[in-house]
Amino acid sequence: MNALTPRGTSLETRLLGTPSARLPGALPPEAQPRPSARLSAVELRELRYFAAAVRTGNLGQAARDLNVTAPAISQQLRKLEDALGTQLLVRHSRGVTPTLAGACLLERIDSILQLLEAPLDPEGAGAAIGGAVAVAMPAEIATLLAAPLMEQVLRRWPSVMLNLQESSGGIESRLLRGLVDIAVLQDPPDLDGLRIEPLLTEGLGLVAVPDAGLAVSSLPLRLRDLGGAKLILPNPRHWLRRALTRTAFQRGVRLDAVLQVDSVAMTKEMVRNGLGYTILPAVAVREETARGSLVFRPIAQPAISATLAMAVRPAAARTVRDVAQVAGDVIRSLTASGAWPGAQLVRPTAPDMAPATWHLPLLEAVPGSLELVEAD
Repeated sequence: MNALTPRGTSLETRLLGTPSARLPGALPPEAQPRPSARLSAVELRELRYFAAAVRTGNLGQAARDLNVTAPAISQQLRKLEDALGTQLLVRHSRGVTPTLAGACLLERIDSILQLLEAPLDPEGAGAAIGGAVAVAMPAEIATLLAAPLMEQVLRRWPSVMLNLQESSGGIESRLLRGLVDIAVLQDPPDLDGLRIEPLLTEGLGLVAVPDAGLAVSSLPLRLRDLGGAKLILPNPRHWLRRALTRTAFQRGVRLDAVLQVDSVAMTKEMVRNGLGYTILPAVAVREETARGSLVFRPIAQPAISATLAMAVRPAAARTVRDVAQVAGDVIRSLTASGAWPGAQLVRPTAPDMAPATWHLPLLEAVPGSLELVEAD
């Protein structure tokens, strides 16, 4: 609860003020509609608990993050649902997911908490960045991006609680539903309701064990050479499968997906065990190719490339926009330093998501680690 807010004050009073502080032209107290018992019963604590539950998807984890017990969170969430008169969460064996009403409430809570946590001192308001920000990214790039992004955000804004989520698909839907604040997308479709900025392009290639037939040559692979190969691919809605299927159809090549696996980690393990080949960007196997356990062979004639982009909702809070800006700078720095194999930068197109006026040092790739070094 905000330190300036008396304990027990209703949410409506905290947000709208007392009758004596009403805006010019507002109705006098006797002419205003009386707040419902439901609205007056909602407490800020309940909203914080609800936001934490949705962000983590698990009441136990939310309780640990908030330093309370799981029964306490569950009780407050029941009270919130009773007060608002609608179901906000679907409870299941894996945790909780928001209903449509819950997703709508979460988006409003972000704005409420942002306002309440901002300082009242006008001179210090410009420097205040804090709150929780959820960032979803594809599993193909998570091992490269997550650590430097977390380091840069914590160093710049220690009060920001960054929630990094790795996903094998459906990131666009989670952003549109308000389950995450920022999405790093591979080959994103043109979606209404999102502001999308392309950051880089990268080529796809065949991933195989070193002694596999298609891995013998180091030359780029022709797409038609994949015909008849035993491929381990994600589901047809996955960005990689869409890009591969589209190009193969245009070239009249039939691809044989022997196994359908949505997990990048499981796919690489199956390839290592000789169950087939897979198609991935080079960044997804950078550690394995450095160790020599897997081989990456670029696909050419034609080359198949994917675009990596940053997406936020147009009305995103200031903290979300600033973290998205830092994430974009981290991605550009990794690419410029050569730590992101096979990637080429794309010029910024959205003015309000362009690189910040400050710049990150280039990230230099060191075997087994990432180290920050100053750019020349």
